Amino acid sequence: KLIAAYFQRRGVEAQYVNPKKAGLIVSDEDGYTQVLPESYDRLYDLRDEPGIVVFPGFFGYTLDGDVLTFSRSGSDITGSILANGVKAELYENFTDVDAVYAVNPNVVSNPKGIRELTYREMRELSYAGFSVFHDEALIPAFRAGIPVHIQNTNNPAAQGTRIVNIRDNTNGPVIGIASDKGFCSIYVSKYLMNREVGFGRKLLHILEDYGVAYEHIPSGIDDVTLILRQEQMRGDSEKKIISRIKQELHADEVIVEHNLALIMVVGEGMRHNVGTTARASKALADAKVNIEMINQGSSEVSMMFGVKEHSEETAIQALYHEFF
Repeated sequence: KLIAAYFQRRGVEAQYVNPKKAGLIVSDEDGYTQVLPESYDRLYDLRDEPGIVVFPGFFGYTLDGDVLTFSRSGSDITGSILANGVKAELYENFTDVDAVYAVNPNVVSNPKGIRELTYREMRELSYAGFSVFHDEALIPAFRAGIPVHIQNTNNPAAQGTRIVNIRDNTNGPVIGIASDKGFCSIYVSKYLMNREVGFGRKLLHILEDYGVAYEHIPSGIDDVTLILRQEQMRGDSEKKIISRIKQELHADEVIVEHNLALIMVVGEGMRHNVGTTARASKALADAKVNIEMINQGSSEVSMMFGVKEHSEETAIQALYHEFF
């Protein structure tokens, strides 16, 4: 309301619009705040409002009229929802950096800025630690095919970074490197596991019973590794989970590793370049970084390296200098 009043005082036609009046309806049915599909049709009417619409971020209303807040960076999420609702041609998101950088500037000095990347690439990087743009904020824009332009509030003349559906692969195989720490792994081994129908389902069901979500599942014919955020393993839940895996699944071996960092090497160009994994592995080996685990999806948009937390920065620097 203060911003709208300021605009009006400066002679600019503007109005504050409450999310409830605009029809931003949300639900927390799955444990987190998410917009209901019918909101988009209601928000479309904002196109007809005169002047500048000042819309608050961070929250919406349930069908019962209760206020629910979005997760961190909720204003990014709200902006993306509005862009989808009004069928915008572009969603401009202003932040405090000139661009999305290829790596954390606190780890590598003066890293390369990214001019353009895809929704999938940004999703992978945001998940793994890029805080410039919240990964949940991509969903509404992605579903509507709306490009996102990230710019600097304090330097609007800077080129910024565009997030699009398809880009030209002119930056080499890797577009960015991100990392996050605070993970643990549960390694489960059982001879002839691959012949046992339902083993994976039973294993995940045990995690579900304790409200634990997994991040990645690298596997072999006789073993599987569950990668989790270790903050979920509170109290005696870790001991109980391990005990149930041994008793109910008759596992030959169950090993838990703590204090892992996950490093994501991301780029749509990897699918068109042979040897990217080999280059990354060699760079880590030359830097004396031990790879605890590696995982790459069939889409080849990203590959994940698990390392000990104390090796995280060394690993990132080695990978950056290899690909940039």
